[in-house]
Amino acid sequence: MKFKSALSVLLFVFAITSSATASESGSHVHIAAVFKLPGQETFQWPEDIDGEDIMGALKGKADFLMLTQTVGIHNGDVLNVQNDVLRSGSGDALEDMGIDCQLSVNTSGKAWKVGGKCTVNLQNLKDNKVTGLILPHEIETEKVWHHVWDDPATGVAVYFFKETGAVL
Repeated sequence: MKFKSALSVLLFVFAITSSATASESGSHVHIAAVFKLPGQETFQWPEDIDGEDIMGALKGKADFLMLTQTVGIHNGDVLNVQNDVLRSGSGDALEDMGIDCQLSVNTSGKAWKVGGKCTVNLQNLKDNKVTGLILPHEIETEKVWHHVWDDPATGVAVYFFKETGAVL
């Protein structure tokens, strides 16, 4: 009898959570940080990449440094995304390699605005890091990768993609 009661409670909880997650939709944000492959120093980053396949569009030219998706974005949200590796360096020093971005998203109109900053840490840079400001950039079209920033010294670029879909 205890087994049937426990099973009933579990099925009830599953039904509640399943219906709550499946019935809502909202705004999604995808952010991609990519870097130029060796021999591609003269490659120019496209301003827009149509469709979802950013790596197919950049095949042979660039590779991922970071790719992330955030669901249920609200007006004024600040996204903190990073892909960093900390390791032991020469002597007792730590080395930091990767990217760290803080992006503010304004979704109050049809055209969103995204801005913020990204810091790229690489050991081959003179000062080990480059910080770039992303000035407010209008994002109107869904399902298009929008180029929002790049750094010629590191060969790193950041793209932003918005869409509507299910949220948790």
